Amino acid sequence: MADSYAELARHYDLIMTSGYYDYDAYARELAAGIGDRRDVLELGVGTGLVCERLLELARAGLRLTGIDHTRGMLARARARLGDRVRLIDQDVVSAAWGPAFDVAYSVGGVWLWLAGRDGAHLGSHLLRDDENAAGLERLAAALRPGGLLLLSVQEAHRSSERSLPGGLRYVQHVQDGGDGRIVKDYFVLRDDTVLAHQHSTYRVFPEEEAGRLLERAGFRPLPGPGTGALFRQYVRT
Repeated sequence: MADSYAELARHYDLIMTSGYYDYDAYARELAAGIGDRRDVLELGVGTGLVCERLLELARAGLRLTGIDHTRGMLARARARLGDRVRLIDQDVVSAAWGPAFDVAYSVGGVWLWLAGRDGAHLGSHLLRDDENAAGLERLAAALRPGGLLLLSVQEAHRSSERSLPGGLRYVQHVQDGGDGRIVKDYFVLRDDTVLAHQHSTYRVFPEEEAGRLLERAGFRPLPGPGTGALFRQYVRT
């Protein structure tokens, strides 16, 4: 994976905490889903916003590991979290752990569910099908049997814009990239001056195809709403 989000990293916290995600809600559902489990992996830790809130809510003894492939984001996560979380410059395709974790989760990280008018799709930062298969297999190997995988659910990506604190403006353009992909351009502007621009492409899988992909890797969906409306929950078989 390329070092995506490198240009956007310095504005990431401002964008994400100004209405993009409700981190408190995600952290509450994560804490409920994790329960008494102790060894937890975040896929795409970013600047550590989820970890920070999860540490405030989870039970004592939680051992958190976060991986990300963007050094600028990890630098901010290290400044935020210190030594409370083990942070690794790593992508899931090349990760090589034994069964070390009880839970893995992604909040808009490597994988996420996108809920739209045409149904739900699994979105991925990994563009090739073989990468997604390999990444999920590596992840399954990193989870102990019976371990949980929690993938966040959010609205499908759409073009939009909104104001940010400090007189800035956030704009995102989303278009169909064809061949099961969507293309998203993020901009941070002051008046008409572009301060940061990030171009990202996502692979999207229809629900049935995504289910087969997860099942082949060794994940079974848990029935019902899982931890709540913000996550889909799977068990490592």
